Amino acid sequence: MGSKAAVVVVAEGDPRDTFRSMPEIRFSRSKALAERVLGTAVRETEPLPLDLAVWPDSGTVCTASLPGFDVICSRELAQSSPSRLTEMIAKWATGGRAYGVFMDSAEDWSAFAVWSRGDLVRAVSLSPGSGVIEDIGDRLAFEVPFWEGERRVRHTPDYALPFHPIDLGNEALKEFFGFILEGHESADCLDPEEIELPAFRVASQA
Repeated sequence: MGSKAAVVVVAEGDPRDTFRSMPEIRFSRSKALAERVLGTAVRETEPLPLDLAVWPDSGTVCTASLPGFDVICSRELAQSSPSRLTEMIAKWATGGRAYGVFMDSAEDWSAFAVWSRGDLVRAVSLSPGSGVIEDIGDRLAFEVPFWEGERRVRHTPDYALPFHPIDLGNEALKEFFGFILEGHESADCLDPEEIELPAFRVASQA
């Protein structure tokens, strides 16, 4: 499968702490969140482990709602310019921060964004075919080694970017949420296969 993700987390605290402890998910609120995302009634389908939930099938949304913490996973969130999600995020993140990571290793594309109380703080999107699609706001500490040439693609000296987008995407997953889909796991990385998220589809669909 490679690295594919389209996930937004709205949190009052550090999302990594919640993913590590992962208290009981409130199903009714998770379903209500899915209905807000899809704009219609939904029905439950089989829950998915986190590594698959972050890239659910088209038409499926994986959501989890806990106190001060909401997770939303949907392929429809995978915008080439994540800043376009700001209006929607502003409705969800009225009192905290929101973090989004989006990538598709089949296209060597990745993006991430951070919002604070609905305002965009940082947005990055890039692929070797399109170059730097979006670069808004100040660089975050975990990005700096990439942009400064410390994470170059070793075996492709003429690679179109100073680093591989999927490497940056997985680093963003680790920085924001505490797990990766592929690459080098640090000792404190959690196993995304051990966490399940509820999954929902439009109620009228088969």
